[in-house]
Amino acid sequence: MALQGYIGETVVKLIDGLFEVEERQLSKRRTKLIDKNTAAGGNPAGFYFNGEIFAESPISPGLRRSLKPLDPSLLMEAGSIVADRKVINFDKGRVNQLLTMLLKDCHSTQDVRDALPNCMVEFLPGGSNLPRTRPEAFTLADNPLSYKQYMQSREKMDYYVAARLLY
Repeated sequence: MALQGYIGETVVKLIDGLFEVEERQLSKRRTKLIDKNTAAGGNPAGFYFNGEIFAESPISPGLRRSLKPLDPSLLMEAGSIVADRKVINFDKGRVNQLLTMLLKDCHSTQDVRDALPNCMVEFLPGGSNLPRTRPEAFTLADNPLSYKQYMQSREKMDYYVAARLLY
């Protein structure tokens, strides 16, 4: 049971590391949008957009009533941020499922290191200095369907690792 907890914690750390830069970029965009809306006469605490509150910090119930909708000149930008958030959330879910499937039969840090693609090892606490002793995705070797699904979905991990280099 403790091992399953370790695998679950490892998956969370891997996902956090993989998506850290994208999350930071999205947060910056939200902050800039809040600032633009404030400059356009909106409440500096935040605004409503499509039923969602955009704010820097938690909003008290009293303050919620004073929030106004987003300035119409900023609708496209807000829509882009919301769309990007949906994509990131979807991709996080896919990668979470992929990593859980990939690591479920791992019994040690070495197993985890070997199962992961090289691009993900940098996010593995204590695993980046371990040498590879088996092929990537060795845990899926006896399941061709899962291996095929893994190889198709691995592109998402490669994309987000590459995106880290851009920011």
